[in-house]
Amino acid sequence: MKVITSISNKYVREARDLLRKPRLRRERRLFVAEGERLCEEIPAERIERIFLTEDYAGRLPQGFSQIESAGRVYRLSRILMEQISDTKTSQGILCIVRMKEAEKLRGDFFLLLETIQDPGNLGTMFRTAEAAGVTGIVMDQGCADVYSPKVVRATMGALYRMPFRIVEDLPAAVEQLKARGVRVYAAHLRAERSCYSYSFRTPTAFLIGNEGSGLSTALAERATDYLRIPMEGDAESLNAAAAAAVLLYETLRQRQAGK
Repeated sequence: MKVITSISNKYVREARDLLRKPRLRRERRLFVAEGERLCEEIPAERIERIFLTEDYAGRLPQGFSQIESAGRVYRLSRILMEQISDTKTSQGILCIVRMKEAEKLRGDFFLLLETIQDPGNLGTMFRTAEAAGVTGIVMDQGCADVYSPKVVRATMGALYRMPFRIVEDLPAAVEQLKARGVRVYAAHLRAERSCYSYSFRTPTAFLIGNEGSGLSTALAERATDYLRIPMEGDAESLNAAAAAAVLLYETLRQRQAGK
């Protein structure tokens, strides 16, 4: 295991820059995961480097022995780790991770996201989508950077497992799904029918729009159906992540009930 003592070390500088510079993440196709749980769940083949503090005694990432044998594990002081870390208090472990290659989405249950800009919302949607059985997420380039530190943390590891694609033309992606027989539902304030009046046992996709402005007209018009989530009180709408959770879990409920 190699020891790093200087903030000017090239790998330390790289880790710090990857946390702060989206362009560098895209160019090198690398991102940073911090903390025991997030690092433990990384597929071994995607780990580029591991940084540990001198006093770290937690669980180790998959394939640690092989990565250490390859000379890609580094020990550093807690003070130095705190200078790199994006969190208030580092857990003592940080990994440099290779991004996924673009995936062809399969299955029959999709979440389609337009300009979701809050990192916490986006990360929560990944986590919820995995738990509800979604087979793929499609998002436009206006969404928050899925590899930013805040999004990575909010996914709680779902980022490693959930198939997803980032597309230039989300309306075109919607049309492709429709051509495959997928019904595309838009959560929309103009909808007359409740989400509980539909059957989602057939191939299904949900469109979720920007936290403030909702779905663009151009995208909403591509939907097969509009639906609404029933609400009491004076609230006009739900948080985007909350709305997605309601729809995804109603689909899971229906599909489990139909087994």
